[in-house]
Amino acid sequence: MATSAELAAKLRASDLMLNRGSDSSKMIVAITKTENLTTDLISAGEQWYIITRIRDSLPISVLREQKNFVFVIPQEHLRSGRDKGNFPEGFAGSRDPTHEMTATFRSSRRAAGLNRTDAYECEFRLTDLSTRELVWTNVVAFKRVAVGRSYD
Repeated sequence: MATSAELAAKLRASDLMLNRGSDSSKMIVAITKTENLTTDLISAGEQWYIITRIRDSLPISVLREQKNFVFVIPQEHLRSGRDKGNFPEGFAGSRDPTHEMTATFRSSRRAAGLNRTDAYECEFRLTDLSTRELVWTNVVAFKRVAVGRSYD
């Protein structure tokens, strides 16, 4: 997925990650919120699916090992999963996030004749929970192109 490779490269080049290595203290990142500001209806499940695919991609996995950070399940999903009996007793017992990541989806549409291009952006923000300081933000873009009539 090109988006995850781009995100990994931007995160790797950030001041936040520049001096981190595999022996750095563990950074525990909770992805807590996604927001859909696109012109499309994207369900919460679909938004989380996109985030999960990015989070579990090879470029991000390699970066996690090299920079010693992990992602943990969002608190509300953990609570819901426990209530439904989906998680064993003690699951995520050592979950103590140091950082919080949020994501916002935006879109724009360009139509010319029969063809249409939908451009999407996903802005990621990383906040240090000890200081509440925004320590990193960046945007990755992707697009979808439709050619021809919709009934073709």
